[in-house]
Amino acid sequence: MSDLSTVPGLLENAATGSGVVSFLASEREDVQVGELWRRSEHAAAYFLDTVGRDGVVALIMETSLDCLVSLLGAWRAGITTLSLPYPAPSAPPDEYRRQLLDIGRMAGVELLVLPARLAGLDLEGAVRAASFRECAAHARRADIADAGEFVQFSSGSTGRPKGVRLSSPAIAANVTAILDHMAPHSEGVIACSWLPLSHDMGLIGMCLAGLVSMGAPWRGRRLALMPPERMVARPSRWLQACSEIGATVTSAPNFALDLLVAHPGAVPASVDLRRLKVLIVGSEPIMPGTLRRFGQAMTPLGFDEAALCPAYGMAEAAVAVTMVPPHGRWRSTAGGPDEAEVVSCGIPLRCLEVRAPAGWEAAGPIAVRGSSLLTGYLGQAASPLEGGWLATSDLGFLSEGELHVVGRSDDVLVIAGRKLYPELLEETASRHESVRAGNCAAISDGSGGYLIVAERRRASAGADMPDACRWIRRELAVRGGVAPTAVVIVSPGSIPKTPSGKLQRKRLGQLHRRGELAVEAELRFGRSRESDPAFLESGSGWPFGRVSPW
Repeated sequence: MSDLSTVPGLLENAATGSGVVSFLASEREDVQVGELWRRSEHAAAYFLDTVGRDGVVALIMETSLDCLVSLLGAWRAGITTLSLPYPAPSAPPDEYRRQLLDIGRMAGVELLVLPARLAGLDLEGAVRAASFRECAAHARRADIADAGEFVQFSSGSTGRPKGVRLSSPAIAANVTAILDHMAPHSEGVIACSWLPLSHDMGLIGMCLAGLVSMGAPWRGRRLALMPPERMVARPSRWLQACSEIGATVTSAPNFALDLLVAHPGAVPASVDLRRLKVLIVGSEPIMPGTLRRFGQAMTPLGFDEAALCPAYGMAEAAVAVTMVPPHGRWRSTAGGPDEAEVVSCGIPLRCLEVRAPAGWEAAGPIAVRGSSLLTGYLGQAASPLEGGWLATSDLGFLSEGELHVVGRSDDVLVIAGRKLYPELLEETASRHESVRAGNCAAISDGSGGYLIVAERRRASAGADMPDACRWIRRELAVRGGVAPTAVVIVSPGSIPKTPSGKLQRKRLGQLHRRGELAVEAELRFGRSRESDPAFLESGSGWPFGRVSPW
């Protein structure tokens, strides 16, 4: 009988089922889950022969069969395993290499397993390197050992990513809670994911949960994994894959829905989404307008808007903290005279508790407690928990038991004594047709105001960008009551993001101050009556600044 309280036990249980894992690269490759688990014996032996049972191995994850076999082998071997962040497109190679070496020294990494595309990475002889193929093709086999520690990294949206140390029981608690939360749609799961395996939502939330679902009592049938670069190159591939395999569960951040809504004609009319019962939306701020537009655009393809399940999570909790149950319907809570909407991220999973102020007007710090929380941070001896509670950097409120997230404390802008949440400012600015969805940031101007930096949509080349700047400022002044002092339009791909796609506002501010952005248009407006305290006190605009001190 498998031990369902650990990751190796859950995987051993899954291997008794008849589920199939499909890799959707240029050609499809299908592997029975039992065969996948059997192959992991070879990778486990490779790790034990190379670093020993007390060794530390780091993997830079990619979506491939050999990579997944290697990860399962590390879990089977019971060694300490790190999942390292994949380099962000905007990350300078030397900076990424230094980050890897720093992490390696801090964690005592003895073996780094690399994707083929990073084989030429210069590690200065500091650590031994291997390929996923080398690990998976090892001749010897190894049985299951005691479960080891797993380290994944936070997004790094407000600073350097933190290494989050998780026990095997903590991960198991979160994964099984996700599957139970999705009931009855967790029975016979057919899951499809394009999310990076270097990110907690892709690795634990979709890949591991999909594998685990193949065992009793869930009896999942298929997990399809698509390399993220294929989806990014052609977003419609994601929904086409869901249609082709009859997916019942999938997941995506808000920006992916925006991409598809922006190009509805790109999704073939033959796509059939009638079987899709759960679409988990998370990893970044969730916009009500995006959910509505996506639901409406996909209805002709058989999509049921009730399948949209907004969620909130973090690496420190393995992945998921709260989620709207699939048998419910997502909702939003409005606040203030202009009814600014914040999407509900649902109720806590059974393994966790959430603490936050009650009501929009009292929005404040979010804290989490439960069995799937981290053991600690890499390189930090002190526990981050106080009385079992983890204080997050996120701000939000509870309404009727459901969590609503309004932003991060590190990103909050204070203008004329008022708190403004960048996510809400960005949602308004992104409504202009020339702005690239999910690529707009509100940052401090360094002089008591704020400015908007937005990427131009590729299809908007040649459009009147100064006019777009004026439109954005006017909308923010009218709807928000606080106008930006400048609006900057930059070339596509200019705004820095984490490997998981989150905005790096602080780094963006540094690039702007140094004049290192590819600016296409910039209008400076200076201070205006919309930015002064008297206008804010008049009651005009929507309640960016109407949050009580916390």
